[in-house]
Amino acid sequence: QFTSIEAGTQYHTGTDTAYAKPWGSSLASGMSSLLGGGKDSGLLGDQSTLDELATPTLHIVCQPGNGGPVEDWVNVELMHQNSEASTVVVNGALDKVRDGYYAPFIFPRLAKTFPFYRSFDAVFFLKPVSDKGVYGWLYRVYPEPWQVYLQRPFQKNGQMYVEDVVALVSDTRPTYTECVQALLAAASKASA
Repeated sequence: QFTSIEAGTQYHTGTDTAYAKPWGSSLASGMSSLLGGGKDSGLLGDQSTLDELATPTLHIVCQPGNGGPVEDWVNVELMHQNSEASTVVVNGALDKVRDGYYAPFIFPRLAKTFPFYRSFDAVFFLKPVSDKGVYGWLYRVYPEPWQVYLQRPFQKNGQMYVEDVVALVSDTRPTYTECVQALLAAASKASA
């Protein structure tokens, strides 16, 4: 079923008051109603496209909080806690929530979700790593080990190519610093 985080949170908690409203959403909702002559004008999206809700077995949540309100992350946890459904987050930038990008003293309600998001396991992970003159990727497809790839440009017959060199394989996710160190070591070996 296609719905919004707001509608899903309200459905699972059984109340309109549990939903963590993003700053400015009341103003935008009121403006949408004003523009629509008392009805939804679609300023926040076409609400008529949302499905009638029934008890799901799976929540697939696309890009909560990243590029949108941080309250989305709070509401995803609320939906999950008040349902027996599994939750899959796609393009959620969970590293921001897990790794302290948002300061707990500024976002205290969001800070309470940190343990929830730390319990997630990445099914597919691809993140660029670029520092100290090297470029590569941190990569993982669950349940395979974590891998760091160095991308090394080279020329052949006047054409530019990029060679992917495995710089590190690890059963645990390497830190950014460990990724950079592995890329530097692989670059040094490749140029020797």
